[in-house]
Amino acid sequence: MKSLFLSLPAALLLATALGACKKQPAECPQLTRAAQAFLDYWYFPEGSSWVYQLKGSRPAVYDTMRVIGASESHLTDPSGGDPRTPCVQSYSAAITHSNRTYFPGPRSSDPRRLGTEYLASSPLFHGEDWVMEHSLDVQTLYPPEVGFAYPVRLAQKIFNRLTFVDTAAVTVPAGTFRQSVHGVPDYGSRVDSTQGGNWIRHLYRSRYVGITKVIYTNNQTWELVTFTIKR
Repeated sequence: MKSLFLSLPAALLLATALGACKKQPAECPQLTRAAQAFLDYWYFPEGSSWVYQLKGSRPAVYDTMRVIGASESHLTDPSGGDPRTPCVQSYSAAITHSNRTYFPGPRSSDPRRLGTEYLASSPLFHGEDWVMEHSLDVQTLYPPEVGFAYPVRLAQKIFNRLTFVDTAAVTVPAGTFRQSVHGVPDYGSRVDSTQGGNWIRHLYRSRYVGITKVIYTNNQTWELVTFTIKR
């Protein structure tokens, strides 16, 4: 991968040569960006937050998810994508959970990673396909079963695991969201709710909002109560 950072003299020379023209660096004549519709389901600015309630819990049990980091970069190595468009924008985000009982995070000695999940985009270049996947799990979220892909194609499996089954509106305490996608993970023989495991059975994402509802194999359901998207 070629570095995109220049020394100060080189940067000044390049700026002088280009003048006021705004162009991509020489090694990146064309930059492939993800469709905004793809990002609208999962990639949100730092500081955005969502509050979920465990349905039926008395007293009420909550979990707050917050974006603690979101960044963009681009690669210039065509080996990772389509050689016709070697410069590809990538997107990544880190999100924390406040409820460490239900969402303890990756097993790690680093306390900064407790209750944190990591999301990253990747282009498939099958047409204009883009995918988002978890790079680490939160013990109750397992990559790639809770990923996302765009364009949304119903009944087509993603990563050979996740299937989009419908786009019906989702109603939760936070409201009714019509631009939603319902994903159903297929874990095969690994899922057996009688053995103490708790796996995602249904996952709902809504455009401009993010995750609105999650149903686990033990019938535990988390619903969105309120959210704040930073702009």
